[in-house]
Amino acid sequence: MVPRSSVRFAGAGAAAKAREHAARAEELRRELTRVEREQRNWEAGAEGERLVAEALAVLEADGWTVLHDVRWPGRQRANVDHVAIGPGGVVVVDSKNWTGVVSSRDDELRVGGRPVARELTGVAAATSAVTAHVPARHRRDVLGVLCLVQQPVPAREVGVVTVVGRNAVADLLRALPPVLGPREVARVVDVLARELTGPPLDEALTTADVPAPRPAARRPAPVRPVRSRPRRTVRRRRAVLGALVRAVLAVAALLVAVVVLALLSAP
Repeated sequence: MVPRSSVRFAGAGAAAKAREHAARAEELRRELTRVEREQRNWEAGAEGERLVAEALAVLEADGWTVLHDVRWPGRQRANVDHVAIGPGGVVVVDSKNWTGVVSSRDDELRVGGRPVARELTGVAAATSAVTAHVPARHRRDVLGVLCLVQQPVPAREVGVVTVVGRNAVADLLRALPPVLGPREVARVVDVLARELTGPPLDEALTTADVPAPRPAARRPAPVRPVRSRPRRTVRRRRAVLGALVRAVLAVAALLVAVVVLALLSAP
């Protein structure tokens, strides 16, 4: 007869493994949910940028040039959605494909009930980074814009950033007072295209990230050949040394003679 205690523990190891795999499966489900959510966000962002690019494309007839998906100066893993250069100056546009109603509460802008202060700060930072590459005399003509893809709202200023719906973004840029002529627009486009477009930079962008230069290897000092001295010089030095030795001996002999005479003349 099998003891009841043994029956009670039957399958304990398999049950423990089952619980371990169940926990792992739940962890993977949560990870999958997170990745799928991020995928949807990225897809929505890409679609939003495409729609805003189409809205800005109509400005080409008015002398504007728009650069899309350019580097964020000073950052390795960040980009700027759109930079428009035209008669009204330079406009940095960040597209946001959010859902929800736009509202203001206590001088705070909200979209779908969520405050967007952090995103507005990001637009201001991107605008400042781009401004640093604009020719100095045109830096006061740079504007930061947060463009809402799904919300048809008129332009409004929130701090240093202008918030506008995609439906009104082209009209906003057209309404800017002219500050750049065609030649100046072409020059600014050339400068920003050179500085902001191209493959992303993988190398460090700050001095703190740049490794210290390796010290140059020291080259061994060249071995100078020993030059043999001319025979005349050697002979001359030997003659001088011999004369000194003879003089010393003569002085010593004189001193000895003086001492001997002094001893003999003593009473």
